[in-house]
Amino acid sequence: MKPPLGEHVTNILLAEFDIDKGSSLAHQYPEPTGTDEHLLAELMLPDGAHLRTEDWTVFFLNQSIPDPDKISADLISDRSRDNETPLLYALNLVRTRHDKEARRGAVVKAMAICTRHQYLHIYKPVLLLALDNYFQDPSIECLASLYEAVNSMDCKYMPIFNANEKAILRASENKDMFEEKFIAFENSRKHMQESSSFSLNDDEKEREKLKRGTYIDLAPNLSKNKDRHFFETKVEYNGIKLPIRVPLTVNPEEVGDFSLIKLITTFNPQSPAPFNHPFHPHLDSSGNQTQPIILLLNALLTQKRIIFLGQGHPSGDVANYVLSACAMGSGSGGVLRGFTERAFPYTNLTNVDDLLKVPGFIAGVTNRIFEDHSSWWDVLCNIDTGKITVSKDIATPSYGTKPDEKPEEGVRSPSSKTESWGREKWDTADNEFMAEVMHAIQHHYGETAIRGKFQEYVQRFVRLTALYEVETFGSTKIGMMPEDTDYPGILGTGLAFQDENSKHREFAANVNRIEGWRQTISYKYYQLDFQSYLKTRNIKSFDVHHQVSKLRMLKNMTEQEVETLFKAFVNSISTDEQIIEVKLLISEYIYY
Repeated sequence: MKPPLGEHVTNILLAEFDIDKGSSLAHQYPEPTGTDEHLLAELMLPDGAHLRTEDWTVFFLNQSIPDPDKISADLISDRSRDNETPLLYALNLVRTRHDKEARRGAVVKAMAICTRHQYLHIYKPVLLLALDNYFQDPSIECLASLYEAVNSMDCKYMPIFNANEKAILRASENKDMFEEKFIAFENSRKHMQESSSFSLNDDEKEREKLKRGTYIDLAPNLSKNKDRHFFETKVEYNGIKLPIRVPLTVNPEEVGDFSLIKLITTFNPQSPAPFNHPFHPHLDSSGNQTQPIILLLNALLTQKRIIFLGQGHPSGDVANYVLSACAMGSGSGGVLRGFTERAFPYTNLTNVDDLLKVPGFIAGVTNRIFEDHSSWWDVLCNIDTGKITVSKDIATPSYGTKPDEKPEEGVRSPSSKTESWGREKWDTADNEFMAEVMHAIQHHYGETAIRGKFQEYVQRFVRLTALYEVETFGSTKIGMMPEDTDYPGILGTGLAFQDENSKHREFAANVNRIEGWRQTISYKYYQLDFQSYLKTRNIKSFDVHHQVSKLRMLKNMTEQEVETLFKAFVNSISTDEQIIEVKLLISEYIYY
């Protein structure tokens, strides 16, 4: 029986290690995943698992990397909504039980939950119980009872947020944000429980009312001490009620409970590391002063092959670094996409051939042999030493120049108009950005605030790329053009700069990695996503971001421009959705 869409968990897997057979897959419930059984067993029983009492890891199934030249409008929607081959996230627990009667004195088993939900970490408590039960009763019924329990988790009345509402909730520390949506759902659920005659049709009608905001009956007593960044529910397994808090502010490319702060502090040296590799135009955006984290971010943006190595570490350690990197490169999951579909949070030597077929993979490994094969990767991040190494075999594009260096004759530069940008002295903006990030971490800013800084950074990079395309090629598909607004000659569009020199300095620091990003899968996706945004945006008459950034940055604006701007605000912003869109932009500047 194939699990219907809408269920929380699609498959439960069980793998075992046998001294004679090696790693093997014992069960797949309720049906096979379609992935090679030997590969699944190798992922579920990582190297060195028998040396530890337990190990958590994450792996993805149904990864299919599109050809950048063939990406079209049918890929605008998230692949996780594809009914045939959804991208599945697998949370895996492997445990070693010492047993004097067992061969080699131990029994090793692993159980994994496969889900479409990015917040797969919520299943950790029930997976712990289930694997314990399987050791006592190694039967398919154990998997069936887990499957039934997790899919019975009640999320029917979880509030529905649009992208702007979710972003505002994410940026706010106010635990009561959007309280009315929660109270409405809670009141409706209470009403259903009290009404014995409530039908399925009535349920659908209630949910439609909630979406429209029809309910206004607030009940403060219901919301006491609740954090509205989460939806509280439970999983009942073997008579035990496990409280579950579903995060409501997760962005598309954020998977699991990783720590971006840990990634940054691991690879941010106290003093600048020596520049020990040949200049690479995509990676070394500040020349020999490029910060390690910025180099890693550049590698992510320009689709380099990246490996996180943790020799002898639990697979869960390297997996979390990979998940953090995916989030960072995508702008905390809220700007770009296409990273998780080419991520391998944990992999090993048995999967090398398939790994090398994936452009710009992001992989976690625990075997040092990967470090010795520099032709397999472009950038290697050693989590023990905190050192980031650029491969001596990395491919170098035929364009890109160091400061004060002219392109060789016959070598392609991004464009004749931008050759001078690549030869100017490096801007220090990236170093200032990293200093700001480290200051925030040292002063105990939370994970959400740090992620917000990288979301703003990547969003600015994308908007800069749009402006670059306008000035270089005369048009862009990733940014708003003046003709997309009702005020083409006055209010303007795109990034706002204090002066032309500021703009040219930023172009100089970014031109090479801009050209690198423009060749990637995430760039192709963003083209499609932005064109979709133009059709669905709430405020269509002017570029809201441009106006808010001008009010924030510019000291001198003409009287006509100010008058037109405020008239545009008054005439174009009236609905709740439009107000929320403006509030989101303002909150980004204040919070981050």
